[in-house]
Amino acid sequence: MTRAVWDEIIRDSLEKKPNETCGLLSGRNGSAQTVWRMENILKSPVAFAMDPKQIQHVFHKMALRGEHLVGIYHSHPTAPPIPSPEDIAFCHYPEAAYLIVSLASPQPVLGCFRIEGSFARVYPYTVHN
Repeated sequence: MTRAVWDEIIRDSLEKKPNETCGLLSGRNGSAQTVWRMENILKSPVAFAMDPKQIQHVFHKMALRGEHLVGIYHSHPTAPPIPSPEDIAFCHYPEAAYLIVSLASPQPVLGCFRIEGSFARVYPYTVHN
């Protein structure tokens, strides 16, 4: 992902605290280039859900830019950056990287995972200019 994407994910997470934030990442060739902030319709500090109509609208905008879904992010305001059982159960896009920002420490920590079935595995990522 680009540094601008990293910065935007962290900014969105901090702005929405104490609730979880969520969003989509799009790009080309597996690299996240665009952040799409989404509304957490649950407005909860321990869970998130996105509006399916908003998701479809954003997918259309991605296509117009020649980009596709490469990642989904959300925050854990008080928990570590690992997928919860609910995160795993509600994974609808196994082709996407799942990024979780933990705000439990003074410095945000990012975890990145691939979720396939009922398993989450660490997925490597890099931040570049």
